[in-house]
Amino acid sequence: MPAAWILGYLLLFCLTKVSLMVVVVESKVRVDARNSNTKEGEEQPLVVPEFDPNEPKEPHFAEDSPKQVVASVGSPAHIPCKPRNLGAKSVSWIRHRDLHVLTVGSFTFTNDERFSAHRDATTGDWILVIRRPTTADSGFYDCSISTKPVTAIAVKLNVVVPTVELLGDGEIYLDRGSTLNLTCVVHFTPTPPEFVLWYHRDKLVNYGKPGRAISVETTHDGDTTRSSLLVHNATMWDSGKYACKPSNAPRVARMVHVLRGETPAAMQTTTSSAQCARSSLPLFLSFHLLISLSSFFIPYAHSLYR
Repeated sequence: MPAAWILGYLLLFCLTKVSLMVVVVESKVRVDARNSNTKEGEEQPLVVPEFDPNEPKEPHFAEDSPKQVVASVGSPAHIPCKPRNLGAKSVSWIRHRDLHVLTVGSFTFTNDERFSAHRDATTGDWILVIRRPTTADSGFYDCSISTKPVTAIAVKLNVVVPTVELLGDGEIYLDRGSTLNLTCVVHFTPTPPEFVLWYHRDKLVNYGKPGRAISVETTHDGDTTRSSLLVHNATMWDSGKYACKPSNAPRVARMVHVLRGETPAAMQTTTSSAQCARSSLPLFLSFHLLISLSSFFIPYAHSLYR
C-alpha cells in the first residue's frame, strides 16, 4: 500500500477522533450546566438529544413542497419551494424551457428585472417572485439544491388572465335621493388585486368628501374579488359615467342617470325597463286618443244615415 494512502487513513482517523472528543466535551458542558441548577442530593436528569429517525440528514425537499402554482396577470407571482437541511448548500431557480439560471441564493442571474428570490426567515422556504407576470411566463420552474448530483423539484406556474364585469345590464336610472349601488366583480384572480379603483366622470371617486356618504367595500373569496360602491342620497351631480379599474384587469364602465323624482325611489332601474316604460307611453296616448275620437265620430255617423 502506498505511503500516501497510509498517511491519509491516519489523518482521517485523527480527525474522526477529534470530532468525537468535541461532541463528548459539548455534551459534558450541557450536562454540567444542568447539574449546576440541580440541588445537591437530587437525582440528575437524563439528557437525551432530540432525534427524528424519519428526518433525512442530507439536504432534501419537504413532502408538502408545492408542485403547482396559479397566478394572475398583473399581480406578482410567488413560486415557493421547501428545501430542508441545506447546511452550506445553495438554492437555485432555473426556468425549465430554456434551462436559464434565474437566481442563485438571493442573487439574480438574469437581465429580466422582474425576477428575484428570497428566503422566508420564518419557514425557511425559498420563493421565486415574478413581478408583472404574463401568460408567456407559464411553465415549469426548477428549484434545485447544489448537491452532487443536484437535487431538484419542478413547480408548474399557470398564469391566468382575470376578467372583470359590472353587475347589471345597460344604463342605470334612479330617482334623486336613492342609493346608487355598483358592484364590480373580478374573476380568475387567485391573489387579490393590489387595488380596485372607482372613477366618476374619469376622476377618482373621493370617498372622504365632506357632506357625502360614499363607501366602498372589497372582499376576496377563492379566485373572485368583489368591490361595491355605495353612493347614498344621490343627487343630479352623481349622474355620469362610473368606471371600475382593478390593478390586474381592464377598466369597465356604466352610465348612471339620476332623475328629478319628487319621491325618492328605493330601487335603481336599468336601461331595459326604463326604455320599456318610455316606449309604452306613446302607445298608451295613441290608444287613449283613438277611444276619444271614436266616441265622437260614431254618434255623428249614425245621425247621417237616419
